[in-house]
Amino acid sequence: MWFSGMKLVKVVAVLLVGAVGWWLFAPETLGGSDTYVVVSGPSMWPRLVTGDLVVLRSAETYRNGEIAGYKTPQLQTPILHQIIATSGGRFTFKGIHNSFVDPSHPTRTEIVGRMWLDLGQAGRLLRLLQLPAVGGVLLFAAAAYAWWPRRRRRHHRLGRTPYG
Repeated sequence: MWFSGMKLVKVVAVLLVGAVGWWLFAPETLGGSDTYVVVSGPSMWPRLVTGDLVVLRSAETYRNGEIAGYKTPQLQTPILHQIIATSGGRFTFKGIHNSFVDPSHPTRTEIVGRMWLDLGQAGRLLRLLQLPAVGGVLLFAAAAYAWWPRRRRRHHRLGRTPYG
């Protein structure tokens, strides 16, 4: 048999954990329900700082005081600010550290989601992994590991060492 009983249990457990993790944290770009935003700039200081990774999740309603992200036609990434008012189906946003209100007043459909998780400085690591040089080094390391000769474990199961 390809799997023994314990190996099958371990494989099923890993698949189950993976499926639950995907269901909870999959990004919208890969079919999930979450949007990941890396904070840039001082507008949300001291609550959020440059390099923080924030997970946004869509909600039925949004309230004043919540931190949420919205999209504008001009920018490719969501703007992450605090909701300070609602009027006529439009929301007013402001960065916590800003002295001015955002010029855009998005509707409910333009809001990507409210802050669900703040993963701290994980955004810096994510940005680092996106650099071509870092990606090349990681790809080389993975290929080297895959091709590196390994000792055969079969000898250990048979009670012999690989050397004799």
